[in-house]
Amino acid sequence: MFKKISISKRVNAILALSIVFLLVLATNRIDRKHFEVAQNSVKEVYNDRVVVQDYIFSISNALFYKRLALKDSLVKLQRLKENENIRTLLLNFKETKLTVAEARNLDKLQANFDRLIQLESQYSQPVKDTVVLKGKISQTLEAMQVNLKELSEIQIRESRDLTFNAQKSLDFSELLSNLEILFLIITGIAIQFILFYRVKKSR
Repeated sequence: MFKKISISKRVNAILALSIVFLLVLATNRIDRKHFEVAQNSVKEVYNDRVVVQDYIFSISNALFYKRLALKDSLVKLQRLKENENIRTLLLNFKETKLTVAEARNLDKLQANFDRLIQLESQYSQPVKDTVVLKGKISQTLEAMQVNLKELSEIQIRESRDLTFNAQKSLDFSELLSNLEILFLIITGIAIQFILFYRVKKSR
């Protein structure tokens, strides 16, 4: 036979259920927070790293055509075309989320680009030594290429760190979910024990 459930046991059961509800709610909020961290990391990898790598590649490609243009008579035409392309890419680059190192290298790239424009503008003016001028332009192009390489390495490091943080958040969320299920099972058994255990008849 089962004894009638006392008021104190009912109160204990309600308290236990309330605690379970609050703990489940708290873990759910934590899960959501970590999920948002992982989601934001994935978005940042694409918007601020993958897209930026495309900018870097496009600028590098434009510099390649500039090197070719130095060897023929199309240098003026190629200069105008590629400079406008590079200028747009740099503006887009600056709109992304930049790290301190990334901003510093981007400033160096911009400074070298400004110098390049200044040197190339001398093609429209009489110069004493065209060979020297082309040499300076070539050195500036090489400096810009070094800037791009450094920026590309930053993208790789940042993408790796963001991916690691996203995976860490997902792993933590999975751990919380497993602990939550285990806690619910234990609490369910405890409630069953409080409410429905068999009591010996009092003698």
